[in-house]
Amino acid sequence: MAKIIEDGKIGGFADYNNATFRGTSVNRASLAELPVIDVGPFVGSSSLTERQSAAGHLREACIDIGFFYIAGHGIPQSEIDEAIAWGHRLFRLSLEDKLSLGLYGQDESGGYVGLGGNNPESAARKPDIKERFFMARDAIPGEPKEGNFAAGTMLWPNHPELDGFTDFMKAHYEKRIKLAQQVVRAFALSLDLDEGFFSYMYRYLGATMLFNYYPSLSPGEAAKNQWSFSPHTDYGMFTILAQDGTGGLQARNSDGVWIDVPPVDDTFVINIGDMFAMWTNDLYASSLHRAMNYAGAPRISMPMFTYPQGRTRISCLPTCQGPENPARYEPVIAGDYNDMLIAQSHRTGRPGISTGTAERFESV
Repeated sequence: MAKIIEDGKIGGFADYNNATFRGTSVNRASLAELPVIDVGPFVGSSSLTERQSAAGHLREACIDIGFFYIAGHGIPQSEIDEAIAWGHRLFRLSLEDKLSLGLYGQDESGGYVGLGGNNPESAARKPDIKERFFMARDAIPGEPKEGNFAAGTMLWPNHPELDGFTDFMKAHYEKRIKLAQQVVRAFALSLDLDEGFFSYMYRYLGATMLFNYYPSLSPGEAAKNQWSFSPHTDYGMFTILAQDGTGGLQARNSDGVWIDVPPVDDTFVINIGDMFAMWTNDLYASSLHRAMNYAGAPRISMPMFTYPQGRTRISCLPTCQGPENPARYEPVIAGDYNDMLIAQSHRTGRPGISTGTAERFESV
């Protein structure tokens, strides 16, 4: 059962290859490439039949690997390209300038995070070779402060090289948030729930958008077992990821094989996080993924991690349990779960991981 234990680790995810659902073994296809799912029926007008069909494809992908591309999302590729270009511009600034950017008020978990995390002197011996820049969304009128994932606290950059950055990012952020609120309806249908089941929890969603910057590496430059982004699972419900054309992202399929997740124009990558795996009693897979940049040029990725409102209690969904398949995890509070792992990540310079996720590294 999931619980908070020593050193900020939260235990234990089941072996997805042997997961059961309502007493029956879940057959997870061993994918060699990720499917592309058209979420247009949830973005524009559509019939219930069309939405149910899209949700069925989504369900299949979530069971098999918990990773897929989405098309029909309504955000043009030109805007995604512009967002990536802003990221490259930001990371070309001097280290002194980057360190001054965008903290969430007095909370040093936000803004720029360099190599080795916020505390390089106490970081892991082999920290990830990446830099990051975290952004918090604006507060929504009427939003409670408790469990708001730092909403409304962002100190946006004020730098001559980033003139226009704030306006662009706020507008793009809003589009990603709207997309998350549309996609969460697809997830509800995919689980035989009312289409609006998660909508209240996503009215004031947790949504952390950020840039990951990966310097180009030469083979052999990284130490053994060191990565641009080391193998990990995400913490929240699901992630909406944009990536540039460089490549280097991989996900681990149900047979334990690492498969490439190359950039595909006009799509985002969505992957399931640990909270959603717990919520679905391990029906939906929170799969390990990693990145290594040997492309000869810097790489930018731009995820938006999404969570239900921070005080949401994550406990097994009614359609994901039964007499022969009881709930596997003790309930957790969404914001508390996330904060523990984020703190671990910033402290070590590598992803925070649950104890259960750590147990899945034997064959990594």
